[in-house]
Amino acid sequence: MELQLDVQPAPPLQLTPSCTIYTGTLRLAIKGRFFDSLKAPADEFGVFVPDVPPLLDGAPEPRVWAEAYVASNVSAPAAGFPSGVDNVRGTYLADPRGGDSRWLHLGGAAYIRKGIALNYRLTVQTA
Repeated sequence: MELQLDVQPAPPLQLTPSCTIYTGTLRLAIKGRFFDSLKAPADEFGVFVPDVPPLLDGAPEPRVWAEAYVASNVSAPAAGFPSGVDNVRGTYLADPRGGDSRWLHLGGAAYIRKGIALNYRLTVQTA
């Protein structure tokens, strides 16, 4: 099974010189999944948020608040099947391509089934 991600960021909202809100929609699908169990755990996901400047090496870690909620499902979950998003987190992680900068990462767990769209909001406050 292969997790497919599509991120559609909205323009950032600069509240103050030290506080920016990043929002958008994250579409998730799993290619090759044919059956869901009532007891199946939520699927972990993670994506680097586009259009966010990097955190340079040595810069202090900003405060990050992460939120996400279900915008839509490809198919409605049957009775008894769990649905939704959980354990949403935002943090700056090292660039997997290498380099000294860290990039804003959104992660969590969702009951993706055939597909799900999540709206997200990450609030980043420096100093």
